[in-house]
Amino acid sequence: MRRVLLLLLLLAAPAFARRHRPHKPAAPPPARAEDDLRKKGDHKAFAKAAVSFTSPADLAEIDPALPVHIELRVSGYALGPLQPGGPSPHLHLIVDNEPAVEVSDFSAPLRLTGLPRGPHLLRAVLCRPWHEVVKAPRAFALVRFWVGQKLGGKAGKAAEYVAWPDAKKPILTYVLPVGGPPSGFELMREVQQQPDAAAPESSTPLAPTTPGADRPVLDFYLANAKLARRGDKVRIVLDRRELPLITEWKPLHLRRAHGGAHKITIDLLNRRGLKVKNAVNRSDRAFTAR
Repeated sequence: MRRVLLLLLLLAAPAFARRHRPHKPAAPPPARAEDDLRKKGDHKAFAKAAVSFTSPADLAEIDPALPVHIELRVSGYALGPLQPGGPSPHLHLIVDNEPAVEVSDFSAPLRLTGLPRGPHLLRAVLCRPWHEVVKAPRAFALVRFWVGQKLGGKAGKAAEYVAWPDAKKPILTYVLPVGGPPSGFELMREVQQQPDAAAPESSTPLAPTTPGADRPVLDFYLANAKLARRGDKVRIVLDRRELPLITEWKPLHLRRAHGGAHKITIDLLNRRGLKVKNAVNRSDRAFTAR
Protein backbone atom coordinates (compact mmCIF):
# COMPACT_ATOMS: atom_id res chain seq x y z
CA MET A 1 0.00 0.00 0.00
CA ARG A 2 2.83 2.33 0.90
CA ARG A 3 4.52 1.61 -2.47
CA VAL A 4 1.31 2.38 -4.37
CA LEU A 5 0.88 5.67 -2.52
CA LEU A 6 4.50 6.65 -3.22
CA LEU A 7 4.07 5.84 -6.92
CA LEU A 8 0.93 7.99 -7.13
CA LEU A 9 2.78 10.91 -5.56
CA LEU A 10 5.65 10.59 -8.02
CA LEU A 11 3.27 10.54 -10.99
CA ALA A 12 1.35 13.53 -9.70
CA ALA A 13 4.43 15.66 -8.97
CA PRO A 14 5.23 16.78 -12.53
CA ALA A 15 1.63 17.80 -13.24
CA PHE A 16 1.50 19.67 -9.94
CA ALA A 17 4.73 21.46 -10.79
CA ARG A 18 3.44 22.40 -14.25
CA ARG A 19 0.26 23.84 -12.80
CA HIS A 20 2.20 26.08 -10.45
CA ARG A 21 5.03 27.05 -12.77
CA PRO A 22 4.99 30.86 -13.13
CA HIS A 23 4.02 32.07 -16.61
CA LYS A 24 6.44 34.27 -18.50
CA PRO A 25 4.75 37.63 -19.12
CA ALA A 26 3.95 38.35 -22.78
CA ALA A 27 5.96 41.04 -24.51
CA PRO A 28 4.04 44.32 -24.76
CA PRO A 29 2.73 45.14 -28.25
CA PRO A 30 4.60 47.79 -30.26
CA ALA A 31 3.56 51.39 -29.73
CA ARG A 32 2.13 51.59 -33.26
CA ALA A 33 0.63 49.12 -35.69
CA GLU A 34 3.17 49.91 -38.42
CA ASP A 35 5.94 48.26 -36.34
CA ASP A 36 3.96 45.15 -35.33
CA LEU A 37 5.35 41.99 -36.93
CA ARG A 38 2.09 40.17 -36.23
CA LYS A 39 0.15 42.48 -38.53
CA LYS A 40 0.55 41.66 -42.20
CA GLY A 41 0.36 44.06 -45.11
CA ASP A 42 -3.37 43.46 -45.58
CA HIS A 43 -4.28 44.01 -41.91
CA LYS A 44 -7.35 46.15 -41.22
CA ALA A 45 -5.17 48.55 -39.21
CA PHE A 46 -3.84 49.87 -42.53
CA ALA A 47 -7.15 49.97 -44.42
CA LYS A 48 -7.09 53.80 -44.54
CA ALA A 49 -3.41 54.12 -45.45
CA ALA A 50 -3.11 56.43 -48.46
CA VAL A 51 -0.40 58.05 -50.56
CA SER A 52 -0.65 60.62 -53.34
CA PHE A 53 1.61 62.90 -55.38
CA THR A 54 1.28 66.65 -54.92
CA SER A 55 4.17 67.32 -57.32
CA PRO A 56 4.67 66.93 -60.21
CA ALA A 57 1.13 67.36 -61.51
CA ASP A 58 -0.24 64.53 -63.61
CA LEU A 59 0.45 65.03 -67.34
CA ALA A 60 2.77 67.96 -66.60
CA GLU A 61 5.41 69.16 -69.08
CA ILE A 62 8.68 69.90 -67.26
CA ASP A 63 11.52 72.06 -68.56
CA PRO A 64 14.44 69.67 -69.28
CA ALA A 65 16.86 72.27 -67.84
CA LEU A 66 15.14 71.99 -64.44
CA PRO A 67 14.94 69.11 -61.96
CA VAL A 68 11.69 67.26 -61.35
CA HIS A 69 10.50 68.22 -57.86
CA ILE A 70 8.73 65.34 -56.12
CA GLU A 71 6.40 65.86 -53.18
CA LEU A 72 4.06 63.26 -51.68
CA ARG A 73 1.25 63.26 -49.14
CA VAL A 74 0.73 60.27 -46.83
CA SER A 75 -2.21 59.77 -44.47
CA GLY A 76 -3.38 56.94 -42.24
CA TYR A 77 0.13 55.52 -42.07
CA ALA A 78 3.16 56.58 -40.02
CA LEU A 79 6.52 56.94 -41.76
CA GLY A 80 10.01 56.86 -40.26
CA PRO A 81 11.23 55.45 -36.93
CA LEU A 82 9.80 56.46 -33.57
CA GLN A 83 13.37 56.70 -32.30
CA PRO A 84 16.79 56.52 -33.99
CA GLY A 85 17.60 52.98 -35.06
CA GLY A 86 14.03 51.75 -34.61
CA PRO A 87 11.75 50.15 -37.24
CA SER A 88 11.16 52.53 -40.13
CA PRO A 89 7.91 52.29 -42.12
CA HIS A 90 8.50 53.85 -45.52
CA LEU A 91 7.42 53.98 -49.13
CA HIS A 92 9.15 52.73 -52.22
CA LEU A 93 9.44 55.27 -55.02
CA ILE A 94 9.73 53.79 -58.51
CA VAL A 95 10.96 55.88 -61.44
CA ASP A 96 9.68 54.48 -64.74
CA ASN A 97 10.19 50.73 -64.13
CA GLU A 98 13.60 50.93 -62.46
CA PRO A 99 14.37 49.33 -59.05
CA ALA A 100 12.64 51.09 -56.16
CA VAL A 101 14.21 53.72 -53.90
CA GLU A 102 13.23 53.79 -50.22
CA VAL A 103 11.88 57.07 -48.83
CA SER A 104 10.79 57.62 -45.22
CA ASP A 105 11.35 61.34 -44.69
CA PHE A 106 9.32 64.10 -46.37
CA SER A 107 10.73 67.01 -44.41
CA ALA A 108 12.10 68.31 -47.72
CA PRO A 109 11.12 67.73 -51.35
CA LEU A 110 12.97 65.28 -53.55
CA ARG A 111 14.83 66.37 -56.66
CA LEU A 112 15.02 64.06 -59.68
CA THR A 113 17.55 64.79 -62.43
CA GLY A 114 19.06 63.02 -65.41
CA LEU A 115 15.86 61.90 -67.14
CA PRO A 116 15.93 62.10 -70.94
CA ARG A 117 13.29 64.00 -72.87
CA GLY A 118 10.02 62.14 -73.26
CA PRO A 119 7.22 60.64 -71.13
CA HIS A 120 8.04 59.29 -67.66
CA LEU A 121 6.23 57.60 -64.80
CA LEU A 122 6.49 57.83 -61.01
CA ARG A 123 4.89 55.29 -58.66
CA ALA A 124 4.79 55.17 -54.85
CA VAL A 125 3.96 52.12 -52.72
CA LEU A 126 3.63 52.19 -48.91
CA CYS A 127 5.68 49.50 -47.17
CA ARG A 128 6.25 48.04 -43.71
CA PRO A 129 9.66 48.43 -41.98
CA TRP A 130 10.77 45.05 -43.45
CA HIS A 131 9.63 46.19 -46.95
CA GLU A 132 6.40 44.16 -47.11
CA VAL A 133 3.86 45.98 -49.29
CA VAL A 134 0.82 47.55 -47.62
CA LYS A 135 -2.14 46.08 -49.50
CA ALA A 136 -4.70 48.81 -48.90
CA PRO A 137 -6.80 50.30 -51.73
CA ARG A 138 -5.03 53.69 -51.63
CA ALA A 139 -1.52 52.59 -50.58
CA PHE A 140 -0.38 53.14 -54.18
CA ALA A 141 -0.16 56.23 -56.39
CA LEU A 142 1.18 57.12 -59.80
CA VAL A 143 1.82 60.28 -61.78
CA ARG A 144 2.70 60.75 -65.46
CA PHE A 145 4.72 63.61 -66.94
CA TRP A 146 6.83 64.72 -69.88
CA VAL A 147 10.40 65.99 -69.67
CA GLY A 148 10.42 68.63 -72.38
CA GLN A 149 7.54 69.57 -74.61
CA LYS A 150 5.04 66.84 -75.36
CA LEU A 151 5.25 65.38 -78.85
CA GLY A 152 2.14 65.75 -80.93
CA GLY A 153 0.40 63.31 -83.21
CA LYS A 154 1.08 59.59 -83.47
CA ALA A 155 4.68 59.89 -82.24
CA GLY A 156 3.56 61.32 -78.90
CA LYS A 157 0.78 58.75 -78.50
CA ALA A 158 3.17 55.90 -79.26
CA ALA A 159 5.72 57.14 -76.70
CA GLU A 160 3.03 57.46 -74.02
CA TYR A 161 1.64 54.01 -74.77
CA VAL A 162 5.04 52.44 -74.03
CA ALA A 163 5.81 54.51 -70.90
CA TRP A 164 2.41 55.09 -69.26
CA PRO A 165 -0.05 52.47 -68.01
CA ASP A 166 -3.76 53.07 -68.35
CA ALA A 167 -4.68 54.05 -64.77
CA LYS A 168 -8.12 52.42 -65.10
CA LYS A 169 -6.79 49.02 -66.16
CA PRO A 170 -4.98 46.40 -64.02
CA ILE A 171 -1.48 47.55 -63.01
CA LEU A 172 1.15 45.23 -61.53
CA THR A 173 3.91 47.09 -59.68
CA TYR A 174 7.00 45.08 -58.78
CA VAL A 175 8.55 45.92 -55.38
CA LEU A 176 10.64 43.05 -53.91
CA PRO A 177 13.39 41.92 -54.20
CA VAL A 178 14.50 45.44 -55.01
CA GLY A 179 17.67 44.66 -56.97
CA GLY A 180 19.44 47.65 -58.40
CA PRO A 181 20.66 50.20 -57.85
CA PRO A 182 18.56 52.13 -60.40
CA SER A 183 20.37 53.80 -63.27
CA GLY A 184 19.77 56.66 -65.68
CA PHE A 185 18.76 59.29 -63.11
CA GLU A 186 19.76 60.83 -59.79
CA LEU A 187 17.39 61.24 -56.85
CA MET A 188 18.40 63.78 -54.20
CA ARG A 189 16.83 65.33 -51.13
CA GLU A 190 16.68 69.12 -51.15
CA VAL A 191 18.29 70.80 -48.16
CA GLN A 192 16.21 73.39 -46.33
CA GLN A 193 18.02 76.70 -46.00
CA GLN A 194 17.38 80.02 -44.36
CA PRO A 195 15.74 82.54 -46.72
CA ASP A 196 18.61 84.15 -48.58
CA ALA A 197 18.44 85.24 -52.20
CA ALA A 198 22.18 84.67 -52.58
CA ALA A 199 22.20 81.14 -51.13
CA PRO A 200 22.67 78.47 -53.83
CA GLU A 201 20.32 75.51 -54.04
CA SER A 202 21.63 72.43 -52.26
CA SER A 203 20.72 68.77 -52.10
CA THR A 204 21.97 65.50 -50.65
CA PRO A 205 21.72 61.98 -52.09
CA LEU A 206 19.20 59.62 -50.55
CA ALA A 207 20.57 56.96 -48.24
CA PRO A 208 20.80 53.45 -49.76
CA THR A 209 17.92 51.05 -49.23
CA THR A 210 18.01 49.44 -45.80
CA PRO A 211 19.03 45.77 -45.39
CA GLY A 212 16.38 43.19 -46.23
CA ALA A 213 15.26 44.67 -49.54
CA ASP A 214 17.03 41.90 -51.46
CA ARG A 215 16.02 38.98 -49.29
CA PRO A 216 14.42 36.25 -51.45
CA VAL A 217 10.80 37.34 -50.98
CA LEU A 218 8.63 38.49 -53.87
CA ASP A 219 6.10 41.23 -53.17
CA PHE A 220 4.18 43.65 -55.38
CA TYR A 221 1.23 46.02 -55.52
CA LEU A 222 -1.78 45.10 -57.62
CA ALA A 223 -4.25 47.80 -58.70
CA ASN A 224 -7.62 47.35 -60.45
CA ALA A 225 -7.44 43.55 -60.36
CA LYS A 226 -8.04 40.61 -58.03
CA LEU A 227 -6.01 37.43 -57.83
CA ALA A 228 -7.91 34.15 -57.58
CA ARG A 229 -7.83 30.59 -58.86
CA ARG A 230 -10.44 31.59 -61.44
CA GLY A 231 -9.33 35.20 -61.71
CA ASP A 232 -6.15 37.10 -62.53
CA LYS A 233 -2.77 35.55 -61.74
CA VAL A 234 0.88 36.55 -61.51
CA ARG A 235 3.42 34.52 -63.44
CA ILE A 236 6.97 34.30 -62.07
CA VAL A 237 10.08 33.14 -63.90
CA LEU A 238 13.06 32.74 -61.58
CA ASP A 239 16.38 32.00 -63.28
CA ARG A 240 14.56 30.78 -66.42
CA ARG A 241 12.35 28.43 -64.39
CA GLU A 242 8.62 29.17 -64.25
CA LEU A 243 7.13 28.87 -60.76
CA PRO A 244 3.51 28.00 -59.92
CA LEU A 245 1.12 30.84 -60.74
CA ILE A 246 0.32 33.20 -57.87
CA THR A 247 -3.39 33.29 -57.03
CA GLU A 248 -3.15 35.08 -53.64
CA TRP A 249 -1.90 38.59 -52.96
CA LYS A 250 0.70 38.03 -50.28
CA PRO A 251 4.52 37.89 -50.04
CA LEU A 252 6.03 34.79 -51.65
CA HIS A 253 9.24 33.29 -50.26
CA LEU A 254 11.51 32.40 -53.19
CA ARG A 255 12.86 29.20 -51.65
CA ARG A 256 14.88 28.34 -54.75
CA ALA A 257 16.76 31.65 -54.60
CA HIS A 258 19.78 30.54 -52.60
CA GLY A 259 22.77 32.78 -51.93
CA GLY A 260 24.11 34.41 -55.06
CA ALA A 261 22.92 36.31 -58.15
CA HIS A 262 19.45 35.72 -59.60
CA LYS A 263 17.15 37.05 -62.31
CA ILE A 264 13.39 37.27 -61.94
CA THR A 265 10.54 38.26 -64.26
CA ILE A 266 6.89 38.79 -63.35
CA ASP A 267 3.84 39.22 -65.60
CA LEU A 268 0.14 39.75 -64.95
CA LEU A 269 -2.20 37.23 -66.61
CA ASN A 270 -5.95 37.35 -66.93
CA ARG A 271 -8.30 34.46 -66.09
CA ARG A 272 -7.73 32.96 -69.54
CA GLY A 273 -3.96 32.91 -69.03
CA LEU A 274 -3.26 35.79 -71.43
CA LYS A 275 -0.99 38.72 -70.59
CA VAL A 276 -2.83 41.80 -69.38
CA LYS A 277 -1.63 44.49 -71.76
CA ASN A 278 -0.65 47.63 -69.89
CA ALA A 279 2.71 49.38 -69.67
CA VAL A 280 4.93 48.19 -66.74
CA ASN A 281 2.87 45.02 -66.08
CA ARG A 282 6.01 43.06 -66.92
CA SER A 283 9.09 43.65 -64.76
CA ASP A 284 12.61 42.16 -64.94
CA ARG A 285 15.01 42.38 -62.04
CA ALA A 286 18.45 41.10 -61.08
CA PHE A 287 19.14 40.68 -57.36
CA THR A 288 21.64 39.05 -55.04
CA ALA A 289 20.37 36.80 -52.24
CA ARG A 290 22.51 36.61 -49.12
